[in-house]
Amino acid sequence: MALIRKDLEKAASVQDVTRILEELLAQEAAVDAKLGVLMDNLNQPDASALMSIRESGDIEGVVAELFERVGPTAETASALSERVRRLDMEQARVKESLKYVEDVQVLKVSLFIRLFTGGETANDL
Repeated sequence: MALIRKDLEKAASVQDVTRILEELLAQEAAVDAKLGVLMDNLNQPDASALMSIRESGDIEGVVAELFERVGPTAETASALSERVRRLDMEQARVKESLKYVEDVQVLKVSLFIRLFTGGETANDL
């Protein structure tokens, strides 16, 4: 729109103004077409379920029913998430313990080699 305003300010003839008017009319037609598509009843979401809830007047009942359906599933998901978190922590502890055992074994081998072979360590081999 700012470009058309600048073009209009620079217009030097009737032909320039006519060209700008034609551009504006083309833009208006494009906007009208897009608006027509958006306003088309076939493109509107189906609100029949919402309307039936509104007409029944029992929104609290519908919410309670949904909570009864979803509530246990949410609780199960939360419990599973907590168990997975605990398992992850336990796995990290086991990995740490295995690393510690591996380090101790390397140290034992190094000491054994140093004591019985005259000073070379496992890293020297």
